[in-house]
Amino acid sequence: MIKKITLLGVMAVLCLNFLALAQENKAIDVTLKGIQIGQKVPDVTLTSLHNYKDKNGKPATTAKLSDFTGKLILLDFWATWCSPCVAMIPKMDSLQKVFGDKIQFLSVTYQTEKEVLPFLENLEKQRGKHYDLPVVTGEKELHQLFPHITLPHYVWIDGSGVVRAITESNEVNRERILEALSGKEEMSRKSDFKIAYDGNKPFLIDGNGGNGWNMKYHSILTDYTEGIASGFTRTPFINKAKGTVTVRNSTLLQMYQIAYGGYNRFYGPNKVVLKFNDKIGLRSKITGRNYTEWLKNGHGYCYELIVPPNLNGEMFELMKRDLKNLFPEYSANAEKRKVKCLVLKRTSSIDKLKSNGGKPIIDFSGLGFELKNSVLPLIPANMEIQFMQNCPYPIVDGTDYKGRVDIKVESKLSDLKALNEQLAKYDLKFEVDDYVTDVIVIDNKSKPTNTK
Repeated sequence: MIKKITLLGVMAVLCLNFLALAQENKAIDVTLKGIQIGQKVPDVTLTSLHNYKDKNGKPATTAKLSDFTGKLILLDFWATWCSPCVAMIPKMDSLQKVFGDKIQFLSVTYQTEKEVLPFLENLEKQRGKHYDLPVVTGEKELHQLFPHITLPHYVWIDGSGVVRAITESNEVNRERILEALSGKEEMSRKSDFKIAYDGNKPFLIDGNGGNGWNMKYHSILTDYTEGIASGFTRTPFINKAKGTVTVRNSTLLQMYQIAYGGYNRFYGPNKVVLKFNDKIGLRSKITGRNYTEWLKNGHGYCYELIVPPNLNGEMFELMKRDLKNLFPEYSANAEKRKVKCLVLKRTSSIDKLKSNGGKPIIDFSGLGFELKNSVLPLIPANMEIQFMQNCPYPIVDGTDYKGRVDIKVESKLSDLKALNEQLAKYDLKFEVDDYVTDVIVIDNKSKPTNTK
C-alpha cells in the first residue's frame, strides 16, 4: 500500500487582536502595551456582571474592582470557543471554594451575554453542576488595560490593587495561589508574541504558524505514527464548542466503524460485513507485538477531524466523505440486515422492570451492573463494547421496552449462563436468534466480490 500523508485543508480563524500586528516575522509582545506587573490597576467599574452577589449577599449586575480590596483577584480572560478556557471553569470553581473570601475569580469575556449565558447553562446541564463564578460579558475596558492575543489569559491583582502576575492557565493552581497570598514577588509572566510563519512549509507542522490553538477546521491523515497508543476519541459538542474526532494508530476498518457509529452508535467487529475476501488486510486476528508490526506495515493510520460549531452536526458525514476520497477503492454503507444476534428478550409480559424513579444510576463493572431510572438498551450496548467484545454475534435489545427501569445484576458479565440466571429475576434473558440490526457493509470496488 502506498504510504501517504494527506492534509485535507487547514483553516484557522485568528483572534481579532492579530489584525493590529505587523506582517514581518519580528516578535511583538503585546502585553507590554498594557498595565505591567507592579503597577496599580484603576478602579474599573464592571457592568454586565452575572452570577454575582454583593457584600450583603444580594444579586448585583455591577461592581468596582475596589469592592474586592483585600482579596487576591484573578481576572480570567476567556471565550466560549476556547476549549482550554472552558476546561478551566470547574478548576476555578473548585479553587474559589477552597480559598473562599481570600480570593476572587472574575471571568471576563468580550462576548455578549446572549452568547455566554446559554453556553454556561448548557455546560452546567452537561456536567450536572452549577459553577459559582462571576462572569463579565461584553467587556472592553479591561481588555484595553490588559491586551493579549492568546487565551486563556490570567491577570493576578493583589489586595491593594497592584498587578502581581500575568500568566497562562497552568499557573492557576493551589500552590501558586498560596505563594501569591504569602506575598511572594517572583511569579512567571505570560508574553503574547506574533508567531513566525514560513509560506514554503506546511501550515502548523513543526509549529509553523503556531500551535493550532485557534484552529477552526482541520482534517489530517497519516500512516502509523511511532510512540502513540492506539485508540480513538469523540468529543461531543457543547453549544458553540468545536467537534473533534481523533483516531490513533488504528485500521481503516476501525475508522469506518467510528465514522458510521457517530456519537451514539457502536458498530463492533461483528456488525461489519465484508463483501470480498479480505486478503489485503482490513482486519487481522494477530495479537501483541505482531499486531503492532502489522499496523506499522501499511495497515495502521492516524486521523483527526476538527470542525467549527456550525458543522458539528455534520462531523461524521464529513469523516465518511474523507474516507471515500482517501480510499476510493472501497465503498461503505450502513444497512439493516437480519443476522444471527445475541438478543436480550423478555420471557413474560409481567412488568418487573418499571423504575421507581429517583436519580439515574448507570454503573457497570466486570462483576455486574446497576441501572436505576435508566433505559434497557444500555445493557446490550455495554456488553458489546466492554464485557463481551469477542462475542461472534451482535448484541442487541429485542425487548421493545420503552420505559425506565431499575435492575441490579451481580454476576460476571462475560459469563452468559450466570448472567441469564441473574436476569431471570426480571423475566429477561439473552438468546441467540435471527434479528434485524444495523451493520456496515464494505465492498472493494477494485477486486471481484464474494457476496456473503
